[in-house]
Amino acid sequence: MTYKEFLVEIIEQGIEAVNIDYINDELKRKGAIAGFEACRNKAPEDLLHILHTAQADTQNAFRSNDPEYWLHRCFEAEVEWVCNVVSAILVNQRKEPLVSYFPTALGCLQAARILGYSDGKHALPPIELEFPH
Repeated sequence: MTYKEFLVEIIEQGIEAVNIDYINDELKRKGAIAGFEACRNKAPEDLLHILHTAQADTQNAFRSNDPEYWLHRCFEAEVEWVCNVVSAILVNQRKEPLVSYFPTALGCLQAARILGYSDGKHALPPIELEFPH
């Protein structure tokens, strides 16, 4: 599997979940989908930049009592999710994660599912995804 294929799976599965989770909240749904779409075709270092920008935007929206705060927050949350799942692969390759913490168990499980290791009994295998430069 290539990095691009892996990233597409994170995004497509995420958007599918957002359409269920936020079916009755258009603002959150819009922000979450925009967050996933912002990650499309991005290299890991670009994802990190998007995450940092999204975190700043969320903080600014909170401080200014922006009525669209939840749009910004959901955008940030989904970018962070993508970074979390990509970080599971990076850490598995002994590289630095994109997130400031070790990838979460859910992020690792999602990476394993995407790679076809969904039985929950096996750790991520050593795998080399080609990352764009």
